[in-house]
Amino acid sequence: MADQARPKKRISLKETFKNLTPELTEENMMWAQVAAAVLVGLVTLVLLWRLLRGSSKRRGVLLMGLCESGKTQMFSQLCHGVDVLSVTSVKESAGTYITGKKSLTLYDLPGHERIRYSMFDKVKKLARGVIFVVDSSTIQKDVRDVAEFLYNVLCDGMVQSGVSRVLVVCNKQDLTLARAARLIQKTLEKEMSLLRVTKASQLQSVGEGSNNNSFLGKQGQDFEFSHLGSMKVEFVEAVAKGGENLTPITSWLQQVA
Repeated sequence: MADQARPKKRISLKETFKNLTPELTEENMMWAQVAAAVLVGLVTLVLLWRLLRGSSKRRGVLLMGLCESGKTQMFSQLCHGVDVLSVTSVKESAGTYITGKKSLTLYDLPGHERIRYSMFDKVKKLARGVIFVVDSSTIQKDVRDVAEFLYNVLCDGMVQSGVSRVLVVCNKQDLTLARAARLIQKTLEKEMSLLRVTKASQLQSVGEGSNNNSFLGKQGQDFEFSHLGSMKVEFVEAVAKGGENLTPITSWLQQVA
């Protein structure tokens, strides 16, 4: 007699899930809720960190210096490859500098003493680098103003916390009276040593509640740019007019980007 067909065993998904899933007691439910809350919290923190990190990423380089130092010509050559007729500006100009697959936003800031610091305050939070332009042919008569301007920039808390590299460009090297970068560096270091004493006296006169970031360098030693710790200050020579010699600047920008 032929074998009777064996009855097929019915597989219940509900029973299978029940067997695989631990009993949902009140205690298990509590721990599941805690784990879910922790997971959601971690995901939120990661997303918030990435959002803030992306929004606060500094991609700006500030071009600063006295009036007629050649900032605007340098800005125009770097961003547009052309010379411009330099005029005293009353607001900042912004342009994109592309190097390889990266880009930086260059800000040409006015050098007039009445507005230089207000313009600086507007964009300093965006800076990852500073290019300070000096007229090499007039540094001897302008050294006091140049040194004080540069000193105040280097003392700024936003610069100290976010800018790791500063390039001092000794421009107009094609002129007869132009001084070499090494001599300009030594001249500024000497002037800033004297300026530091004056600033320290001013701080003492207004009391202990003032900003202590105004002291640069090392206590008890003459000022040197090499004493600024994590902030690297470099000096180079250049000729912005006609884009004759901008290689030291473009090389520096590639490293900053």
